[in-house]
Amino acid sequence: MVKPFPTNHLLDRKEMAQTASPLLRIPQASVTSFETLVRQKERRVIRPQKMIMAAILDACRTPSVQHWIMVKARLGYNTFWKHMNELVSLGMMNTSNEGNKTLYAINEKGLTFLQELQAS
Repeated sequence: MVKPFPTNHLLDRKEMAQTASPLLRIPQASVTSFETLVRQKERRVIRPQKMIMAAILDACRTPSVQHWIMVKARLGYNTFWKHMNELVSLGMMNTSNEGNKTLYAINEKGLTFLQELQAS
């Protein structure tokens, strides 16, 4: 039979914060922590569509799989596929299958588009 945990040993949140080691302490709400959160939120940059397309094209200068393109271009899954489908349908990317991998590479049309984007 399992003995129940005695309730008189339970500490409230404030007591736990005071008795815990410095590494395990629960952070208390303060102005500085709020400012830190605001600064972290401001660091997120929303890129224009053309910059995202340029990042994908630049990542595909050498044939690459989906994962490495997403890493190089710093994109999430949904954003990656939205733009990749558009680039493939516009004829700026070539796809090739090697075994169970699909490789994506930029072609001449994509290179000229990338140079136009980088020039402007």
